Amino acid sequence: MNSHKDPLILSLEISDPLIQEFLLQFPEDVREQKALEALKVGVIAIQSASPSLDTRIVEEKFREVEGDIRENVDAFKDELKVRLEQYFKTEGGSVPAFIEKHFGENGQISRILDAYFSYEKGRLVNIMEGQVGPNSFIGRQMDPNNREGLISQVEKAVEEILKGSSSQILSSFSLDDETSALSRLKRSVREEIEKLQKITVEHYSEIRGILEKEKGRAEEAVKGTSKGREFEDSLYEYLARTAGAMEDISENCAGAKGLVAYEKVGDYTVTLGETSRAPGKKIVFEAKKAANYNMKKTLDELDRAKRNRGAEIGIFLFCKGCEPLEAGDFYRTGNDFIVTVDEDKLESSETLLFLEAAYKIARTLIVTKAREEEEEAIDTEYIRSEMENIMLAMKNASDIYTKANTIRNSADSIEKTLNKVIGKIEENLENIRDHLPD
Repeated sequence: MNSHKDPLILSLEISDPLIQEFLLQFPEDVREQKALEALKVGVIAIQSASPSLDTRIVEEKFREVEGDIRENVDAFKDELKVRLEQYFKTEGGSVPAFIEKHFGENGQISRILDAYFSYEKGRLVNIMEGQVGPNSFIGRQMDPNNREGLISQVEKAVEEILKGSSSQILSSFSLDDETSALSRLKRSVREEIEKLQKITVEHYSEIRGILEKEKGRAEEAVKGTSKGREFEDSLYEYLARTAGAMEDISENCAGAKGLVAYEKVGDYTVTLGETSRAPGKKIVFEAKKAANYNMKKTLDELDRAKRNRGAEIGIFLFCKGCEPLEAGDFYRTGNDFIVTVDEDKLESSETLLFLEAAYKIARTLIVTKAREEEEEAIDTEYIRSEMENIMLAMKNASDIYTKANTIRNSADSIEKTLNKVIGKIEENLENIRDHLPD
């Protein structure tokens, strides 16, 4: 490495146009000197822009600046502290002295306020005294002892008015004068009272009529509820006799809680007896004498009744005339049934065809299912065929039953046909029972 004292000899061939243009403007004898100067300027510029610039110089300069700033700040703080102490010290301070001079008891501001607002000699007090005091114009006008004052003048004016209109006022309150204000008021009040009495009587009559109607509706509702209970009680008696004849066990559980929490749906149950080939299985019956049930509501309630009473099949018993239009007298959905009960036949202890048919078919379906579960040989196709025959027979029975209610002249013939249909149903059911293995 060459030392700074040893010369560095370079032989340069310059082809850069910019450098050539710069050097060619000088005479040849000084051109080498100008090239050396340009090279030196370039080196200095490179060193100034280089990131490798010695940071020690910068750090020293910053430390010098920082020391100067800290020294000046400390000096400023000390001088400010001294000045503030001089201004605000209690004894001899400039600020307390200034406040005392202007706002103290004998200060300039205090003297100005006292001159204007002093209670004894203030200018404002003198102005008020002159304007509204006892000796002022207003004071003299308001003095009741001053005969020329405002109060005395008002008293005189009122007295004159009262004297001039006293007779008119008295006549206005006289009941002897039909044209007086009091007489007119009396007539107006009497007319309003008469109108009010008339309206009250009319409203009372309307309210009494409404109450009578509501009473009638309530009594009718009670009668309807009573009739509904009578219908359900009579229907259970009929069902109990029918179940007993088939050695099944019936139960009236209307209003009693069942298997589902808070549920009471399901009026009667029939538990198949020991001779039924499916002992212990249940059929639930829901009885209604109400015309506000559609098919959805009926099926939903029947499904709830089966779950609540733990039954295999549900039968919904409608009082004739209350059933959904789509159901008719006899309707089967899956293994459940919707049938009607003729209340007249129930009261006269006649055979309730649709109830007994649904009960017996449901009983047969339960026995058939029990035998299938026990894997016994059963001709299910034969049973299905017989069931279809029964459903067809029930449809015919429903049509005949409808005709029996509308055609009185042919009652005997219809009754015989109906008995034949019942016999056919009994025969079909007996065929199914014989077909089932013992």
